[in-house]
Amino acid sequence: MRPSRLRRPVIRGFQTVMIVARPDAGMIDVSLDSEEETARLGRAIAGVVEVGTVIGLIGPLGAGKTRLTRALAEELGVDPGAISSPTFVLIQEYEGRVPVHHFDTYRLTSPSAFEELGVAEYWNAGVSIVEWADRVSEWLPADRWTITLEPTGPTSRRARIELPPGPADRLAEAIGGKGPSCGSW
Repeated sequence: MRPSRLRRPVIRGFQTVMIVARPDAGMIDVSLDSEEETARLGRAIAGVVEVGTVIGLIGPLGAGKTRLTRALAEELGVDPGAISSPTFVLIQEYEGRVPVHHFDTYRLTSPSAFEELGVAEYWNAGVSIVEWADRVSEWLPADRWTITLEPTGPTSRRARIELPPGPADRLAEAIGGKGPSCGSW
């Protein structure tokens, strides 16, 4: 299957529409032009995740990892005032309609230090989100979702989402990309 190309944003009223592409069955690319679009993506992801979903987030400082997490957790019923980057505490546990476990591995001294936190006990107890997942990938479940956020401008970024094909189909539909070549959201 030939990879699809991202198309230019379409303006509907005053809202920019995100561009979605599906290079293959387990991958979705999304062009995000603002922090609000990052939040919209987080809310769409919340509509698809289930208890036991583990999401690894990858991207440089300021790429939008915590913003995406905040929107996802809020949509799952977590108190918005409780959500912050867990950099100094390593794990934040939030109660909502679905428990959300938010990990930040930025300050860990080794990948094995992540495992020593007992993280595997969280995997089936809610939705788990791991920032800086590339630092601990060997300790994450094989069926995890991986979201790589890459800044493309002062407020824009590209999100590449890798996930199992079933959830990928549901997420593509939730953000308006129904087929392998998708379109705008």
